[in-house]
Amino acid sequence: TKQVQSAPADGYTLLMSGQNLVYVSLLYPDIGFDPVKSFTPVATLAGWSHVMLVANNVPAKSVKELVAHAKANPGKVTFGYGLGTSPQIVGKSFELAAGLNLINVPYKGGEQVRVDLLGGRIHINFAPVSNALAMILGGKVRALAVTSAARDPLLPDVPTFKEAGFPNVGFDPDVWQAIVAPAGTPAPAVAKLNAEINAALRSDEVQATFKKLRFQPMI
Repeated sequence: TKQVQSAPADGYTLLMSGQNLVYVSLLYPDIGFDPVKSFTPVATLAGWSHVMLVANNVPAKSVKELVAHAKANPGKVTFGYGLGTSPQIVGKSFELAAGLNLINVPYKGGEQVRVDLLGGRIHINFAPVSNALAMILGGKVRALAVTSAARDPLLPDVPTFKEAGFPNVGFDPDVWQAIVAPAGTPAPAVAKLNAEINAALRSDEVQATFKKLRFQPMI
């Protein structure tokens, strides 16, 4: 990120990043770049939402049952996440909305969390639907709610958080990816890049891939 920030503003050096560009600058004010002042937006690409997973040893079949279980067992319910990731932010929004005090367990990445979720050592995790779908359909974990505005077509029986009574959980989409350039990149270069990227996003090939990955195109 810092290399792109200091690169020539000629339209030939770009950065693909996402909401973590903002998270990091908020968590670490001295990191050395400003997500707004240091970069010029070029194009948004895609976004996606998350599904809340619970281990099979958790006796809850709904979000409200999970909240009741966690309140009845203070200091015993664990929430695992990749440190500094969107699942951490989304999970914390759930924890605050439900008035819970979960045991937060940070990991280096989401896949490590889900290994322990399968083993019942972690009780709650949030994951992109595409990453968790096989585990859900295989009955290895239980899906309680999705953060998207509507139910996922591949998980028609899983309610949204709004349907579950928690409309403030998640951001729909929780994750976004975009391309930025160094601040001061000429407007004609940005316009040309934006047009070409959006044309690629509209292609049948990209649309099909996005659909498979459960991504929401952001054109």
